[in-house]
Amino acid sequence: MELANWLQSIADRRWPILPATLDDVQAACARHAELINISELSNLCLSDPLLLFDLLRAIGTMSALHENDAAPTVEQAVMLMGLERVTRRFAQVTALRPQAGKLDDEVVEVVADWLGRSRVAAYLVKDWLSLHGEHKVEDCFVAALLYNLPACFFLLYRNQLPDQPLLQAVSGYFGLDYPKLLERFIQAAGLPRGLLTLLGSGGTTTPRKQLLKLAVATANGIGSGWWRSPWTTGIEVAARQMRISYEEAYRCVLGAAESVAKKPRAPAYTYPIRELLMLPGEHPPRASMTATAALNEVEQLEQLMRESIRHLANDLRFERILFLRYDQAAHALRLRYQIGLAESSPLRRLAVELEPGSFFALLTGKPQSFHAPAQVRAQLGAKYQDPFFDHIGDGEFAVMTLYTGHTLSGVFYVDNGNSGRAIDPDTYHRFKDLVTRLARHP
Repeated sequence: MELANWLQSIADRRWPILPATLDDVQAACARHAELINISELSNLCLSDPLLLFDLLRAIGTMSALHENDAAPTVEQAVMLMGLERVTRRFAQVTALRPQAGKLDDEVVEVVADWLGRSRVAAYLVKDWLSLHGEHKVEDCFVAALLYNLPACFFLLYRNQLPDQPLLQAVSGYFGLDYPKLLERFIQAAGLPRGLLTLLGSGGTTTPRKQLLKLAVATANGIGSGWWRSPWTTGIEVAARQMRISYEEAYRCVLGAAESVAKKPRAPAYTYPIRELLMLPGEHPPRASMTATAALNEVEQLEQLMRESIRHLANDLRFERILFLRYDQAAHALRLRYQIGLAESSPLRRLAVELEPGSFFALLTGKPQSFHAPAQVRAQLGAKYQDPFFDHIGDGEFAVMTLYTGHTLSGVFYVDNGNSGRAIDPDTYHRFKDLVTRLARHP
């Protein structure tokens, strides 16, 4: 494919959108005109970059947009075009589905995955800009949503997954850096020229443009491993620019991935948060990710807990790990998973009752953690006289509650009861970080 011809062929046709988006679009447009909500249509566009592309290309050549170089908000785009014209246009969109011999299932899935990463980047740049003191964020939100679209169209045209990172494969195929290709794409598709201010390869590198670039790179790179220094370096750079801690900047990444996963337009929208919950070095096959995405919420949490417990044992080297599940009917904690517990241990059958004023009642009252060195451990045993403390020995331990949403799921307990090895601050921090990420599962 020659670049100019390929870009023109993209501009010459209408493109399908994700099936779940189409369902909602049809429901919205089927209402009486007086009941159609502009904000609802706008949010639908922001949930699926393919639908956003369909809207923006329709208004990109309007003279009103050439009066300044700012990209319009989506609500402005709907109002510029007129609600009646928008609903007529959206009534003609079709769903992106596999087609035998033309478009494979795995290609459609990877396209949805990259659309989901664009959504993560959009939420992330919005949060980072807010922390940087910027209140005008929707132009960057929209720019982030559109960034991966040329690469998605590349997949749809070729119906083939590349052997190298996708954006690199697109650049290599056309012999052009991806930012320059993106600029050509915006021009050829007739998108609002204000987008070139943020996505164009030239011009001044403003803090907004830099944070947008870092947010896109962070979202697109989650699959390479959250524990790898090339990925974490981008967050460190963003944190320095915003003058906040790495932890604050990283929490925005978790929040963005969680927001996308909670309202998925496709199962692949949940992949980024799942990748952030993986064990270091783990890269499950795509088929495994797909199967897990199809599990219900309870099944997903169970699987993630088992993975987390393996990580606590194999990587953080805790010798004894317990997960005590909250039994709502009995208002007590009961052992669900364990590593390192003796077969004869009474803890296997003990129901830890949450009596008012008891240690575990106080602990489970909210999401929190507690680290008890040996001296503190002795004080706890004397103060609370809880049967649980009678069976864990005198060494130090750490505990943390697991909440999903506002609901208590249980308590993680870890110690090094066999060797008596201390729990150093870094290990304790990593323990808390893992449970925090687990609590953010979709």
